[in-house]
Amino acid sequence: MRTLITFMLLVLLAANLSAQDDDKVLDNNTAFFEGANHSYIMTPPDNFVMVMEPAISDGYSFAFIPDGESYDSASVMIGINIFSVKEKIRESFSLEQLIMTDTSSIREHYGPTLVIEEVAPMVTKNQFTLRNIFLNDTTTFIPNVMFSYLDGGGEVLIFDLSISPDYPRFMAEQAYNECLNRLKVLVKGQLDAG
Repeated sequence: MRTLITFMLLVLLAANLSAQDDDKVLDNNTAFFEGANHSYIMTPPDNFVMVMEPAISDGYSFAFIPDGESYDSASVMIGINIFSVKEKIRESFSLEQLIMTDTSSIREHYGPTLVIEEVAPMVTKNQFTLRNIFLNDTTTFIPNVMFSYLDGGGEVLIFDLSISPDYPRFMAEQAYNECLNRLKVLVKGQLDAG
């Protein structure tokens, strides 16, 4: 399930991004991150819990898995990575280029039968857009289902949905959409959450 992590991290490091750990303050099940200009509140879908240590060991900032399951054998996982866009490259940073590089790496990893499709974006209440990339292969099982990207200016949030072979894809997508819909983006100095 975690095969693609190494590829994604190498791509992101090559894009002059750096993983963020220092500014997270966590309660028992909600992640808070204070970025350069925005703060983010990330809450798991119903009946999911947040895991930190094993997710960090796997290269994520944290992950959400079904309550009662262990990280190593979770039937479904929503991995979240937060990467800082280094100040020296902010003006030249392109989310479009990052997505193109990531999808090229994903295709190289899974092969030519992989279908990569950008699906309808999700927009938060304060107009931040999450770009959603859907993955499928009708010839073989692949654990990675979707990726979503949010460019907050000083940081990029990447959400990754992975499943085990016996977990219904439609149920995983429902939980993933619930997670994305719960994302709150706060502009520093304002109390209204998006």
